[in-house]
Amino acid sequence: MTQYIVVAEKASVARSLRAFFQSIKVSAIVTSVRGHVFEADLPLSFKNWSRSDPAEIFKVNKVVTVIKDRAAYANLVKVFKNYPGELVIATDNDHEGELIGYEILSIYRSIRGVYAKYYRMRFNSTSRVELQKAWSRLENDLNWRWVDKATFRRDFDLITGASFTRLLTLGSSRKGYKGLISWGSCQTCTLYFIVEREKEIQNFKPTKYWYFKLTLEKNGIKFKALSEHFDDKQKAMKKYEDLKKLDNAIVKEYHEESKEVRRPLPLRTDDALKDLTKLTKLSASKILSIMEKLYSEGYISYPRTDTNRYRQGFDFLSPLRAVQKSGLLQNIDFSSYANPRNGDLDDGAHPPIYPISPYFAKDVSKYIWDYIAKRYVANAFMKDAVLTYQKASILLGDLIFHSEGKFIREMGFYSLFNYFKPKEERIPTLVQNERIKVIKLELIEEETKPPPRLSESDLLDLMEKNGIGTDATRAIFPTLIVNRGYAEKKKGTFRPTPLGMSFIESLKKVDEQLVTPATRKMVEDKMQLIEKEKLEKSQALQESLALYYNLFEKCKQKIDDISTVLASSAK
Repeated sequence: MTQYIVVAEKASVARSLRAFFQSIKVSAIVTSVRGHVFEADLPLSFKNWSRSDPAEIFKVNKVVTVIKDRAAYANLVKVFKNYPGELVIATDNDHEGELIGYEILSIYRSIRGVYAKYYRMRFNSTSRVELQKAWSRLENDLNWRWVDKATFRRDFDLITGASFTRLLTLGSSRKGYKGLISWGSCQTCTLYFIVEREKEIQNFKPTKYWYFKLTLEKNGIKFKALSEHFDDKQKAMKKYEDLKKLDNAIVKEYHEESKEVRRPLPLRTDDALKDLTKLTKLSASKILSIMEKLYSEGYISYPRTDTNRYRQGFDFLSPLRAVQKSGLLQNIDFSSYANPRNGDLDDGAHPPIYPISPYFAKDVSKYIWDYIAKRYVANAFMKDAVLTYQKASILLGDLIFHSEGKFIREMGFYSLFNYFKPKEERIPTLVQNERIKVIKLELIEEETKPPPRLSESDLLDLMEKNGIGTDATRAIFPTLIVNRGYAEKKKGTFRPTPLGMSFIESLKKVDEQLVTPATRKMVEDKMQLIEKEKLEKSQALQESLALYYNLFEKCKQKIDDISTVLASSAK
């Protein structure tokens, strides 16, 4: 009988795999790591910051791979030495999981030889059905495009991050600043969005305006109508004197229009995080951590995905049964057959996020599981909603007022997935030329308002639209810039600290490419070309580092000015 050594990325996934192999009577030793076993580092000659030139980091031909998790490394060495069997790599089915798989393979081959046979097991959930399919279609090799893409990102981020961070930190320390000035191409772009919004707010000049609010009544129902804005207070007050004595208004126009509200698309990581940061007020990194735990314990499918369409042959009924067992579908009208509304995104690796088994614990994980479950059913088994919009033009004297209302004509998916259900604000049905009783006329003074500060959902949306990071990495950066002291999060929105503002502004004066998202997007685009086998990793790294080296040299020439600003802003 063939024996196997199966290595998972997490202990909880290993437990599911162990139970699976026991159930199918396969002889397998199942163990796990805790994420990356190795990490990239600079050569030993760069260990002393003060004695090495940060510019020389760009000339490093090859980063050093060092052991990150000694306990996991020792465990794998022990298992590979003491137990017979062929290796099965069962890490997460994404780029980082592939790199972790490569790390496991390198340890395996260092003990068993460079030609030792191994397999790759790919699954997007730990359900029995999914694991059975994965076991029946074991692959004989890693996806080396994914490995190259992940190592490119790792090496590029290390080299650029280390060089800029050392340059800025050492320069600022000479000006009396004692802390770390961290630079990273993704985190800097994230901070850039916050700073630019803060500047819009600071530079905003409010202007006053006036308008009329009319309270009307028909059949005992009161409703509001508003006039256009006036820029001249005296004209508004004169108009008020003319209109305040009138008791009736006349309906000039009234019409209703019904529009479909499409049910939600299948769930991607970015969509889940943007919604759930609003709903739970938790950080995106915390939410993603909870989703990963739900996945590893067998409650949802793999949570890092950029796919919003179901592929042919997807089993829609098993997730539905999980939701039914949870009790969420009581008194809910849903179809007996699946008719999903599909998007047009497919990352080529994972399905959308969907429920696997019911979750009953009463904690925030339950709230997140419920969101995923309800969205799944709303997308695949429920109808679109229908919203009716009401619009009226009402004449008081010679001034036109506008009144709008809306109500849900057909509840559709909102009867289950009601997180963002619109508030109904119905006005009475009106008839052209009818007279409406005036209850009150008010002259309101207001002033224009600056744009709001960015929420975490706003930040994630900007990062996605500008190609910063991936669905698997974007969640960490809003929290990271807060931890670095560059921004604060208060009442759900971000504002830069003096250090964060000075950081972006001083670098922007040197060259906008140091902080704007377009530069990092060029790097992200090269990663996509690596994945598609249209660009070699070595060439992509060389070209990307050359771009940032030119920016580094500009920064180095102005480091005295930059450091002075940073040190003074941090006091």
